[in-house]
Amino acid sequence: MKHAVEIWRDEMIDEATHKKAVEIARKLRAKGTSVEDTADATGLTIDEILQL
Repeated sequence: MKHAVEIWRDEMIDEATHKKAVEIARKLRAKGTSVEDTADATGLTIDEILQL
């Protein structure tokens, strides 16, 4: 069983990773990269990218 600190750390890492993926997705879209290619490169869903 994970301790609360380990769970918190994992959640913070997940959140930071997601924020970085969003930042990269925004840059890729600004350069004209397709939604599909952006999703493939970042691991975000197409719906997430369309909401940026």
